[in-house]
Amino acid sequence: MNRLHLTTMTLAAMFLTTASVDAADFSITPLKDGDSFTGCLAQNSATGVGFLAVGDKVVLFANSSKFTFAKGDQVTGSWSVDGGAATNFSSTADTAATATIDVPNTTEAVTALTSGKALSLTANSTTVDFSLDGGEKAFMGLTECMTTQAAPAAN
Repeated sequence: MNRLHLTTMTLAAMFLTTASVDAADFSITPLKDGDSFTGCLAQNSATGVGFLAVGDKVVLFANSSKFTFAKGDQVTGSWSVDGGAATNFSSTADTAATATIDVPNTTEAVTALTSGKALSLTANSTTVDFSLDGGEKAFMGLTECMTTQAAPAAN
C-alpha cells in the first residue's frame, strides 16, 4: 500500500507547535520537526475524525473505542460518505482503535469529505459512523496552514 511513513499520532506527539487555529470544531495545527515545517493537522477530538496534510497527500484518520485493533495491526475495510459508493483501504494501525486512510487525490473524494455529513467506516469488520460537520472548514484550514507555513518568512 502507498502510505505515508509519517504517522498521525507520532507527528502529533512529537512535532506539534503551539500555534493552533479553530476551523468549525476542527483544530488546525502546523507540525514541525525542529525548525522544519512537515505538514498540518486538522483534528476534531469530539468526533474522533482528523486529517493530516503532508506535501500533496492527505490522510484521513478516525478513532473509536469500537475499533478493537492494536497499534501495528493490519486494518482493512472501506469508507463511504452519506451512503455513497464505498472505497476500500488497507493500512497498519498507527495507534490502537485508529483507522488511517490515504485520501484519494480526486475531486470526488475531496468533495465528498468536504460537503458530506456522515462518514461510515468499516475497519476489520466493525462499522462506525462519524460526523463530518465542519469538514469543509477543516480542509480550508489545512489549505491555509499548508500555504502560510510553507511560504518563506518575509525579511
